[in-house]
Amino acid sequence: MELVVTIDELKDIQIYAEAGATVFLFADEFHGTRVAKKMQLDEIIQGVQLVKELGLKTALMMNRIYTDAEINKIEEMLVFAKDTQIDWIYYNDPAVFMCAEEIDLISHLVYEPDTLMTNSRDMQFILNQGVHHAVLSTEITLDEMKTMTRNVNGNTEAILFGYLNMSYSKRHLIQNYCDEIGIENTYQDAMNMVLIESTREGRMPIIEDAQGTHIFTDYVLDAFNEIVELNKEGLQVVRVDGIFLSRDCIADACRAFRMILSGLPSEIIKQKFEEKYPTIPWSTGYMYQKTNLVK
Repeated sequence: MELVVTIDELKDIQIYAEAGATVFLFADEFHGTRVAKKMQLDEIIQGVQLVKELGLKTALMMNRIYTDAEINKIEEMLVFAKDTQIDWIYYNDPAVFMCAEEIDLISHLVYEPDTLMTNSRDMQFILNQGVHHAVLSTEITLDEMKTMTRNVNGNTEAILFGYLNMSYSKRHLIQNYCDEIGIENTYQDAMNMVLIESTREGRMPIIEDAQGTHIFTDYVLDAFNEIVELNKEGLQVVRVDGIFLSRDCIADACRAFRMILSGLPSEIIKQKFEEKYPTIPWSTGYMYQKTNLVK
């Protein structure tokens, strides 16, 4: 089973590789969003070289929603990915697929439409287009995930660890709020802000960048107890998304998944892991409850 991990610094690569990661996810400033770190292209090239030296895989995040004026940017980035020999390219805008088709890169694409991949028919339709694999929605139950992976012919991925993207708007909501109350917005690209609703106690991380506003869950998913079941049903790829989390926590999560996949008891590993990081709000997310039942 492939284990994808997000990268914050190049020194993370060796650490995460030793912890069991096999695919390293990079992003640049323009094309990637909702990522731990956006890098310059020369830094991505260095990172890819380091990963290749370890005999492991690389991935590039291109999850921007593009306008017509930005199509040339897609083409340029796909050429960069091809020349740099990046293994996987994550996307959600069909324009990326169309541009990739022109340079024979479809087999390297990974379709990730955030919350939209919720049934096996949609999944199979996408896989039939020739992409490498597609990512399951994080807002479906464990049973629904198992059904999807069981019923499709092709590769599937699930995000099983980390803060989850809950809401995205191209509007700059923090800027609008600052304008409304008459203060300067000094918060763009800040990674230490949270949103607290009046009816809840949870603290939801929020980011405003050039691409809009992104709101994340007030909990951190750790599906240690569920990975073996999903693997048995055919899940091939698992992601540890490290946004807002420490390097040690991410590495420990990779080790935990590898130990569980090797046959060690998930309950004990999960308990020890959560005890090591007691201030983090751990959860199984929607694994055992449908989204319409969550208030």
